[in-house]
Amino acid sequence: MFSECEHSCLLQMAKACKQRGMTRAEAIRSIETELCGFSSPFRIGQAVNTAFSPNPQPDLV
Repeated sequence: MFSECEHSCLLQMAKACKQRGMTRAEAIRSIETELCGFSSPFRIGQAVNTAFSPNPQPDLV
């Protein structure tokens, strides 16, 4: 359950970064900085990749 909540929060953060015009790398750095190590870089990368995907899956977004 925690991982679903974590993914949802990370995904919202990644979508916000995308809306601000950031690149994937900038979004990852921004989220890592904001969370100060709370989430693993792997989970952050997954969320950013999902948010920045040109054809996101409806069940993942």
